[in-house]
Amino acid sequence: MSDDSGQTLFNGQFLVSMPDLKDGVFDSSLVLMCEHGETGAMGFIVNKPTEFSVQEIFEQLGLEAADALDPDVPVMNGGPVEPQRGFLLSNHPITDDVVEVLDGLYLASSPDVLPLAIDALNHGDAIFILGYSGWSEGQLESEMAANTWINVPWDADVIFQIPTADRQRAALAQLGIDPIQLSQGAGHA
Repeated sequence: MSDDSGQTLFNGQFLVSMPDLKDGVFDSSLVLMCEHGETGAMGFIVNKPTEFSVQEIFEQLGLEAADALDPDVPVMNGGPVEPQRGFLLSNHPITDDVVEVLDGLYLASSPDVLPLAIDALNHGDAIFILGYSGWSEGQLESEMAANTWINVPWDADVIFQIPTADRQRAALAQLGIDPIQLSQGAGHA
């Protein structure tokens, strides 16, 4: 994908961190890119659970529906930007208040949607994320040129069908890559 200037756009791509990326939250991460343009980029890490459950977050928000949630559904760490802000990603439109950010992927950021998402969260059709990953203008392009990331077309099954710990491996498998084949210090050919 590219825009009119020939710049590659990473909308609808997974970014898989390379072994050299040892930056805390991005180490061994799988980022779903939802927006990339001239002014920057935005996405969510989708393979890093926090120590919190969604049920605990619902309880903190005072939502009566908290008891209906599976206590094992984790809150995901979406990235270092606005870590107190919650987002819901789902594979179907839970309400009219969601935005289709990619084909078949819906985003909600209003707390009003949360009680309506209980079944989706319990069945793995939605994930609750705190924070997001953001890049300023030209930053992602620089990181790509430095071989910090490998981009892979996004696949809803990787997010909604694959266990959290296996998501990065599943994304790389789409390219026929085993993570063990990735070496530190990779360069351009």
